[in-house]
Amino acid sequence: MKSIISLVFSFLFCVTASAQQSKPEPQNSFKKGGTCDVIRDIKTPLSHVFDPATTPSIWMMPTDGEAEMPLPGGINEDLRREIDAARSARRHTNPVQNRGIIHDKSTPPNSIITQPQRGVEVPFGGGTPNDNHIAVGNDGKIVSVMNTVIRVHNDTGKIIKAFTLDYFANNPNIKKDPIPTMNRTYDPRVMYDPYKDRYIVVFMHGTTNKNSFIIVGFSTTNDPAKPWNVYKVPGTPIQDTVWSDYPIVSQTKEDMFFTVNLLHNGSSWEEGFVEAVIWQLNKEDGFKGDTMHKNFFHNIKYNGVAIWSICAIQNGPMPDGVDNYFMSVRPYTKQNDTLFVHRITNTLRSGQANYELGVLKSPLKYGFPSSALQPDTAFRLRTNDARVLSGVRIGTQLHYFQNCLNFKTMQAHIMHGSIYNITSPSGATLHHTYWNEGGAVTKAHLFTNDSLDFGYPAVAAAGDAPASELSAQDPSMIVTSVYSGAKHFPGTGAFFINRYGEYSDYQILKKGQSIINYTFIKPKEQRWGDYEGIQAKFNEKGIYYLVGSWGKGNSMSAYVARVKIKDTVADNPISTMRVFPVPTTENLNIEFQVNTEATIKGQVFNLNGQSVGIESGLSENSGATADRSRFTLTVEPGTHRYALHTHGLAKGVYIVRLELVKGSWGFTSSDPQSFKFIVQ
Repeated sequence: MKSIISLVFSFLFCVTASAQQSKPEPQNSFKKGGTCDVIRDIKTPLSHVFDPATTPSIWMMPTDGEAEMPLPGGINEDLRREIDAARSARRHTNPVQNRGIIHDKSTPPNSIITQPQRGVEVPFGGGTPNDNHIAVGNDGKIVSVMNTVIRVHNDTGKIIKAFTLDYFANNPNIKKDPIPTMNRTYDPRVMYDPYKDRYIVVFMHGTTNKNSFIIVGFSTTNDPAKPWNVYKVPGTPIQDTVWSDYPIVSQTKEDMFFTVNLLHNGSSWEEGFVEAVIWQLNKEDGFKGDTMHKNFFHNIKYNGVAIWSICAIQNGPMPDGVDNYFMSVRPYTKQNDTLFVHRITNTLRSGQANYELGVLKSPLKYGFPSSALQPDTAFRLRTNDARVLSGVRIGTQLHYFQNCLNFKTMQAHIMHGSIYNITSPSGATLHHTYWNEGGAVTKAHLFTNDSLDFGYPAVAAAGDAPASELSAQDPSMIVTSVYSGAKHFPGTGAFFINRYGEYSDYQILKKGQSIINYTFIKPKEQRWGDYEGIQAKFNEKGIYYLVGSWGKGNSMSAYVARVKIKDTVADNPISTMRVFPVPTTENLNIEFQVNTEATIKGQVFNLNGQSVGIESGLSENSGATADRSRFTLTVEPGTHRYALHTHGLAKGVYIVRLELVKGSWGFTSSDPQSFKFIVQ
């Protein structure tokens, strides 16, 4: 599939991508041994109201100080050095080829439509790495955050207000629960609630138990330059000797969630990690400035061992539903296939928000990624580890993305994992088999490139919202990441995945101009993450806003971009099952969804009920077989489209019948499906 991301700010360039694809793993099931404790309905008063109008705009930040932010806890430095050494040894015998380079010419005209300029070069913040994140409102106002600044942009991308995280947390117009004076703020995240037309900001303060808090702010209007309600959540929720680090956020219609890792003061990664926890907050409390009600899920363990780093998965394409999923892996191992799937089952106000754990197996192993190369290979960029960094839940499918080692080339690439047949957003199970009782099916795909390393993927659902839970789901996605290579300065790009699971080429959005080299960081431990951000503009189909890092002047800058998907597949509405075009002259397309691995038998009849022969088989797919009177499909979970060649049929009216031999359709019925079509 050609690249189909339409950039709104400049000419685009394409780098050819290849992939490693797995077969589905159909025998996953719930495994006993998971534990979790929950403290319900914790109440926190409003701390204060922050009014951006009372603070000066920050247009300049220091660049010559040592302002490195904390590394995400749990990084195995010995393993990182071992992997990098193995990669260096391989490069001596297999040097990087001058392939996949960026061509300074437009891509084919049918795949990309250039839009008016909308890209914005964002000044660096006051810390390293950037920790980029972004949200955009229905009226086009943008909030971009990074260490240690919050910026408000208008709908053209122009920055209209900028203030530090310190100001945000220390502007006491109303003060009921004082927040200590800020001396270290970092890891900002931001979300937009399209139902309430409001913004939410989350960031960390402090790196010891003495000063660890999570700051959560809710905009009081749809203008992020107007006042915000600010709350503090304790960073030492279970004991006095830990602090909280590395938040990952998601939201449902009523609630917001964030996960953090709890670490001991001043300990190494082996000794410092205590546990990963989940906070559930009611959004309405925050928007109104009322006392905040929260649930706290902790002591999350499997077979008595705390599960490391929990990634909140965003419901999509709209942030609806009552439940929320979360993903974990074993991020600091050379090679593994264990997947931990967490679920909070209901809203906070329901009083029925319970925890579930499923332990599944990936059909494609993941591993601790190597550091990314730069044109001066003495300077390398951290990819941290293989933790899950971003994910979306689309109907009964869950898709997650992580940094991952390419075991063949020793490059840092992106793992895309998929889990099918989970519960629907309402909490129901459409096929009467709970995902954690044997109904889940997993797939995996490694997105690769012969000359680029990738880091810090972030994903947004790109399909239309279904009319109901029984309607077909469109699992299209757009993924952004940073990239670098021995022949490429660090920059930002993206790729698209259509509803058939086809991957576009990797598209460069912002080309780097220099290596990243901070003198206060060791040359082979440079920072360029630790995450990026992307969000759909909910009221404008096919439009997405993203923020990523790029190299400039030996430092790391950020780039906010508005991009457009131009996909002929996405332009046609998805159906649970359909045949098209009718009438046809050559090929009849058959589109359908299955939630499990499935076997389907098909046959074509005339109006007299007689089976008729077909001239040839179906479109290219190793799972399709046919003779002159019938055909059989063996397919993986997902959305599929096949072309039935009809040029051997006489003009007339026919019926194609599809019978499910194994598996389940993407809707409740398992009955045979018949469709009338016309050959002209």
